[in-house]
Amino acid sequence: MINKPKIGVSRCLLGDAVRYDGHSKPCALVIDKLGEEFELIPICPEVEAGLSIPRPPVQLSDSIEHPRLIGRDDPSIDITELMQNYCQAKIPSLTELSGFIVKSRSPSCGLHSTPVFINGECITETSSGVFSKELTTSYPNLPIIDETQLDSSITLDHFISTILQKN
Repeated sequence: MINKPKIGVSRCLLGDAVRYDGHSKPCALVIDKLGEEFELIPICPEVEAGLSIPRPPVQLSDSIEHPRLIGRDDPSIDITELMQNYCQAKIPSLTELSGFIVKSRSPSCGLHSTPVFINGECITETSSGVFSKELTTSYPNLPIIDETQLDSSITLDHFISTILQKN
């Protein structure tokens, strides 16, 4: 049996009901096409950090450079330290990954697509979630893409070929 390159995938994209609302966001392209070429490693930072399903929604707040993960509907919820501790423990263990597919707009996984709110107003919609930001810092050469970018055949082909060339 040939070992397939391993790529991390936001668990909700694989059809697992792990999102804050108890739902999933299955991505057929990831499950069907990429599942044939790669070993898909499911990761949900929020669940793996110990948060429940369902859970109160959080958003990036207070700063673009160093946002906090604050409750969207209940600003007394602050899971910033929990997620930072998770990232410090988890990310060093991901050395075998050849790529990663993240959930767009997620406060933990979004890649250049996550809104940041300051004083209740959306200041930017192009930030990265806490996990993705730490992942890209720790592994600057790791190919990372969000599921919306898979819609472009050029971007998808580039993602796949970059991974296959490294393996």
